[in-house]
Amino acid sequence: MPRLVYFDKSHPTKTLFQTVLSTRIQTKNAMKIGSVTGWAGLFITVLFISCQDNDNSQPTGFDVAASTGAEDAGTQSATLKLNKAASSDVTVAFALKGTAALNGDYTLLTPSPLTVKAGSSVAQIDFKIIDDSVIEATDKKLTFEITSVTGQTLDTNSDRLSYTYTITDNDKIPTDGMQVDLTWDLGEGVDIDAANLDLYLVYNVVVENNQVTSLDVNQDVYSEKTSGFESYVIGSAVKDTEYYVAAVYHEGNVAVPFTLGFSTTANGTKQSTGSFTTSDVGSALFYGPIQKSGNTFSRLAAPQLVKYKLNAKVLNGL
Repeated sequence: MPRLVYFDKSHPTKTLFQTVLSTRIQTKNAMKIGSVTGWAGLFITVLFISCQDNDNSQPTGFDVAASTGAEDAGTQSATLKLNKAASSDVTVAFALKGTAALNGDYTLLTPSPLTVKAGSSVAQIDFKIIDDSVIEATDKKLTFEITSVTGQTLDTNSDRLSYTYTITDNDKIPTDGMQVDLTWDLGEGVDIDAANLDLYLVYNVVVENNQVTSLDVNQDVYSEKTSGFESYVIGSAVKDTEYYVAAVYHEGNVAVPFTLGFSTTANGTKQSTGSFTTSDVGSALFYGPIQKSGNTFSRLAAPQLVKYKLNAKVLNGL
């Protein structure tokens, strides 16, 4: 803050008084020095110093726009900064966007809205990357987008309102057998656990009146996770026979678009898509038939994805 300093003419080094200007003076330059002739012919030097308060020069938003990490990166944070320290609690609401699936590719540790406590100007959104075994065709992206701020003015034209984290896959196709992955997407920011899907390797399937009345499940190859995507590997040592890969809709009340991925070292990754409607709970989609012989897997017919209702005995036996 600038000061005017007056000196006694007979005592050049003696300060008579100092007056502190009450008005803050800001200039574009860090410092300007000007000379003027003042009272009683004294030579007065006026010093102008650029001043700044504790406000950040940038509007409220994320400190960086993007970052990248592998699936085994664990817990990560998106740092949000206000344009000035909060005089009272500030509430920040955000939306989840992108191709990454909630509770499939990541879990959210800081729910929206979050609160920035009075006196603070920084908050974090914590999330954890799920290190699964699914062979991903492309990297997944998770975007946090600020939708509103209560307690401060939000600059809606700012380029700091979103932060994107890219998840790179760290999984490799197994050298033995074929890996089968079941993934689904219920929409941006929607918890995939709203639908409970499981994955089985079945044979001897009997269909009567458009309903599966009996089947055998390979007890060594299935996936019944309580959360997240489903995946298994059909190893070369698994019994050789004709199989179907069965995706079963156990519980839920939402429509579910899903993808089956089939990965071998010989053929890379191939995908087949399907969907369940809200009325398909208790149904299964069967992919096949697939003839397994050691480490070789071949289709006996054109690729099929057929949906059947499971009778109560079959469904309860899974």
